[in-house]
Order: sequence, then structure tokens, then C-alpha cells
Amino acid sequence: MQNLRTKIPEPLLREEQLKGARITVYFRWGFILLLSVLLFIQYSLGHQEVSRHALVFLVVYIASNAFFHIALRQNYDPRYLRFLSATIDVAVICYHLYGMVLLSDYTAVTAAATIFFIPVFFLIYTFRLDRGLLIYLILISLFGYNLVYFASYFQYPEFYQEHLSLSPISQVFKSIYIAFLGLLCIYLQISVFRFLNKQLVYAEEKAKLDTEVKIEQEKNLYAQKLIEKERILNKELADEIRKKDELANQLKESKEQLKSIISNLHGFSYRCKPDDDWTMLFVSGQVEDVCGYKPEHFTGKPDIAYTSLVHPEDVEFVRKQILDAVIAKKPFDFEYRIKHKNGNIVWVHEAGRGVYDSDGNVLYLDGIITDISVKKQAETELEETQGLINNIISNLVGAVSRCLYDEKFTTKFYSDKIYDITGYYATDFIDNKNIGFADIIHPDDIERVGKYVSDCVEERKPYSIEFRIIHKNGNIVWVHENGQPVYDNEGNIVHLDGITTDITDKKIADQKLIETKRELEQLNEKLERTVEERTAQLTAANTQLINLQKENLQSQFEVLKQQVNPHFLFNSLNVLTSLIKVDPDLAEKFTERLSKVYRHVLENKDKDVIALSTEMEFLRAYVFLIDIRFANKVFVDIRFNEKDVEAYVVPLALQLLIENAIKHNTFSKKNPLKIELFIDKKNYLNIINNLQNRETQMSSTGVGLVNISKRYSLLTEKEPVFEMTDNEFIAKIPLIKKHK
Repeated sequence: MQNLRTKIPEPLLREEQLKGARITVYFRWGFILLLSVLLFIQYSLGHQEVSRHALVFLVVYIASNAFFHIALRQNYDPRYLRFLSATIDVAVICYHLYGMVLLSDYTAVTAAATIFFIPVFFLIYTFRLDRGLLIYLILISLFGYNLVYFASYFQYPEFYQEHLSLSPISQVFKSIYIAFLGLLCIYLQISVFRFLNKQLVYAEEKAKLDTEVKIEQEKNLYAQKLIEKERILNKELADEIRKKDELANQLKESKEQLKSIISNLHGFSYRCKPDDDWTMLFVSGQVEDVCGYKPEHFTGKPDIAYTSLVHPEDVEFVRKQILDAVIAKKPFDFEYRIKHKNGNIVWVHEAGRGVYDSDGNVLYLDGIITDISVKKQAETELEETQGLINNIISNLVGAVSRCLYDEKFTTKFYSDKIYDITGYYATDFIDNKNIGFADIIHPDDIERVGKYVSDCVEERKPYSIEFRIIHKNGNIVWVHENGQPVYDNEGNIVHLDGITTDITDKKIADQKLIETKRELEQLNEKLERTVEERTAQLTAANTQLINLQKENLQSQFEVLKQQVNPHFLFNSLNVLTSLIKVDPDLAEKFTERLSKVYRHVLENKDKDVIALSTEMEFLRAYVFLIDIRFANKVFVDIRFNEKDVEAYVVPLALQLLIENAIKHNTFSKKNPLKIELFIDKKNYLNIINNLQNRETQMSSTGVGLVNISKRYSLLTEKEPVFEMTDNEFIAKIPLIKKHK
């Protein structure tokens, strides 16, 4: 394309470029007139704030175009002015789009008018016959267009994700479409150049024919030969000069590219001799970031040898890696430690290869050395975190699971506790390797379990069910499974998360309790025949005792069910996995709080009451996990100092009430869920949250609130209070002054 352009005489090219510039200025005046009319209409319709914003950039646009108009009337059109013109055009458009997004219309940046208007500028600038200017306009237009979009997207991500035509993937296709139109304009400009060249070639050929006719008429063949020879020589000379210039430019570009690549490396590049000290011939400037020494310390008359920086325990390892690679004429790639100038130990990664002469002798070693200390530290922290997660899972009462929603409940993960329950190892179930979980469900229960889970999936709610399985040794085992369906962004079920607990002992205890009750009833009937009044008293006492035992057993069981929410655990582990990659320090704090929550559950599960200060310490750790998970969507405001209050509460009651508030309400950053905790004058602990009911309410059994009431009835005459107003849900639990 450069060859096509050089064929056009400079005066002619200059004249055509001025014509294109004038077209651009006239187009802007027309555009300014149109904008003025639209601004007047917009202001008349009451859009005053948007109109004021548009007036600012309109004034700037009029002033800049007036300047360009005056310059063109003086035939003043230097190249920097062309690029300034393109920059102002794009800046004004992007400024207006961004203002429209902020003030009134989120869709302005992706509207069809935007996609149409930007290529119009491409077409106008095509006729300015400046290839670099057109490419520059296309690039900054795509950059500005996407910059405005993604700046708007990160302010209102929920709005843009709700509409497919406004989503980031749609924005990518729109950008590709604009880029395609830009390429068409480049091709159009190429066609214009070719057309002008053809016209010039035609004119040259016509002139040549006229000259030949004249020469023929003048019978001056000798002069014609001299002219032709001179033309050929001039052309050859021009071609030779052009080739030398092209080679010089290519060499210059190669040097600049190499310099740019080296300067952008995360580590430093080097070339050294293959001697014992690895004498450096070249070291890039990034060496100071890695080891603290500047390049001049290693090259010329070196102050220090690189070998002296290698950790003494790694020197032989490094030498062997390089020597083996050189002998095998292969690249080397390994990690080791060096000593920084400040005394710290730095982990580095080195990759390179030998440079050989025609006889195969090594001349130099070229390579790149990168600081990987942060990566090494992250790997260590990841191993520690993984170990902590495994410890937490191993300390749970039941077996944690993740399976597919299919006929066999194909298992993708099981904790090791499944062996204690079923007699099979976790690996036996993974992808139905040796057996599927559905295969060990009791034949009489399999249909009931499948239907119940299917109903919960369709209703998009958690499930809790008891059923029998067949142990590997052939025994019947009763289990209780709490689970939660997990869906993708499109609402399709991905898998089931749950915890399976062995409740065989509880079932046996229930059966014995029923048999005991039956025996007592028979005994009461016999005693009633002899001593009617005494028998009635004993029957009432026994019945009351049995009911109290059943209520106490049921209460303990409900508390145990609330101890570990499998969906909460998996959500916490997913959040932790994301934090490890993004913010290792925050991931460490998150792991500490998660450990504290489950440690509190395990240590206090068998207690009737617990000190308020201890329960609040657990609650603060639990609130920290909620803050990280919901990111400014849930606020818990504690308006008292538990250290100043000597009182007791039932364990996990506060956590259950906060969990219910999150479960039954919807919330976002704009409309967060607010939960307040304070102690009133009647010595009740109040837990109040604003009501933002979900459109699709999750099913509520009411077991949690009943459980709290029953546990308090065993400890005090004061009863918990649960109220719902138009705007709030209020829970009041009494504080117990002494541990009875």
C-alpha cells in the first residue's frame, strides 16, 4: 500500500487530502446543526439536566470545529492537526455517551444510533486519504466505545446482565461489527488510492505515447534510447535506494521491538558466558527488581558474580541443570533460591538455552530469570488452607457429599465419614466407580426418596429426609440427609449438595421409647383395676415424663440439625476458593472465622445454655462470613457490649434467627437486609430485621422458632416473643441471669 501512495505526486495528494478535510469540517457543521435542534427539542420536553450536559460538549465541539475551519481556509492541515481532530471527535462522542448513561439512559452506549454513527466518521475520514489517521481513528473509537461501556457496566452490572442485547458478549460482537466497518473503510481508501494511481498511470501512458509520436516525427531514435536508458537507470537507482531504506527501517523496528519486549518482561533477560561464574555480557534493567543489584554490577568490570547470589544449597543443583541441558542441546527450565541485596531469600524461575557455533560448541547462555516468591508463598498458603478445610470436613458429624441429579445420584465428592456410615470408601462412589449411592438405598425407600428429592428440585427448596440404606456388611442403617439443589445462572440444576448422618441409634431409641410407652400403658390398665385413684396419678405422671423426654429428645435433634447447614458450608468453601486466588490475606481471615464457627458448634452442641459473651463471639465470626459472602448486601448492627452483660442464652438461637432473616428476605446493594440486635428494658435480647419478602417464598416449617421456644420453656418461665409488623420481623429472646 505504501507503493501505491508514493506513485501519487505530493501536490495532487495534498490537494485531495485538503478536500477530505473540508468534507469532515462541513459534516461536523451539519452534525452540530442537527444536535442543536435535538437539544432544543430535548430541553422543551423537560430533560434539562441531560440538556445542560449536552450543551457543554456542543460548545466545545463548535469551538474546535471553528478552529479547524479557519485552519483549512489557510490551507493549513499538518498531520498533528488531523490526529487532534480525530481525537476530539471520538472524545466528544464518548463524553456524551457516558453522560447519557449516568444521567438518564443506561442503554445509550450500546444503542443502534451509536453503532451507526461511529462508522459514519470512519467513512468521512476515509476521504482524507491518510492511512495512519484512519487506523488511529478506528483504534481510539473502539477503545473509547468499549471504555465507556465497561465503565458503565461496572457501575450497573445487574442491569446490563439482565438484558442479552446489553451484555458484555453482545458488546464484543458490536465492537467486532464496528471494527469490520472500519476495515471496509480502509479497503475503500485503498480503492481510492488505486483509482488515482490508475488515472496517473493512464496519464503517464498517454504522455509516453505522445512522446513516442513526437520522437517518431522528429526521427530522433538515438535521443529516445538515451532517455529510455536514463529512465531505467534512475528507476534502478530509486529501487536500490528504496530497498536500502526499507532494510534500515526494518532493522530499526526490530531493535525497537526487541527493546520493548525486554522492557515489558516480568523478570530480567541475560546473556552470559558458559564459565564457572556465568560472567554476564548483557543484563536487562529489571535485574534490580529481582535481586537489588543494577545491571552495571554484573557487566563490564563486574562488582559481583551472579553465582555468589545463588543460595549455597542450590548452587550444585543449578549447575547440574544447566550443564545437562547444554550437553543435550536442550532448553533449561527450573526454580531455585537467590539472596537479595537486602538479605532476603527470593525464589526465582529461570528458563533459557545455549547458543552454539557451527561446530556445536556452546558460545553463550541466553535466558530469563523471574521472581516467583509470591507464587511460592501462595502455594504454601494454599496447602495450609486445604489442610484446614479437610480438618473441618473430617470433624463434621455426617458425611459431606456432592452428586449429580440423575437416576443413580452419581457422586462427584464424598468425605471420608461415608465409610463409617456405609462400609464403602468415598472412592467407591465417585462416578459410580464400584457402586452408586442409589444402589444401597433400601428397595422399599428408593421410590419415596426419588420422588421427594424431585419435588424439592422442582420447588427449588432444600430437602430433609430420613430413609434406610443397606450397609456393606448387610445390616440396615437409618440415615438422615439434609441437602440443597444448586442451579446455574440460567436456572438449570447443576448438582445436589448435602450431609448424610447415621441416625440408627436414634431410631432404635425411638422404638424403645414406643415399646416402653406401650408397656407403661398396659401396666397402668392393670393398676387401674385395683387402685383407681393412685393409678390415675401415676399414669398422669408417667405420661408427663414421657412427653417431656420426647420433647427434650426432639429439641436436641432439631438443634443438631441446625448445627451444620451443608449449603452454607459449600457456599463458604466456594467463597474461600475464590478469595485464595484474589486476596490470600483475606482468605486466611475467612478460614480463621469459618474454623471458629464450626469449633463453637462442636464444643457447645450438648450444652443447655451458654454465656451471652461466648455466643456473641461466635455470632461475630458468623457475621464476618456473611459480610464476605454477600458483599454489602446484609448488615448486622449490634448495639450493646456483651462483656458488660452477665447473662445466658440457649446455644445457636441468634445464628438461627439471622439465618431465617436471610432465608426469607430478598436483598441487594441498593436495598440491603438490615438486622439490629439490642437489649430492652425488660431484659430481652431483640433481633429485628426489615421485611423484604422474596417474590417466591422458600417453604418454612416453623421448626426453628418452635425449637427455640421449647428449649426456653425447659429453662425459664419467660417465653420468647416473635412478631411481624408491616415493615419488620421482631424476635425477642429472654436473657437468663443464672445458669440453672
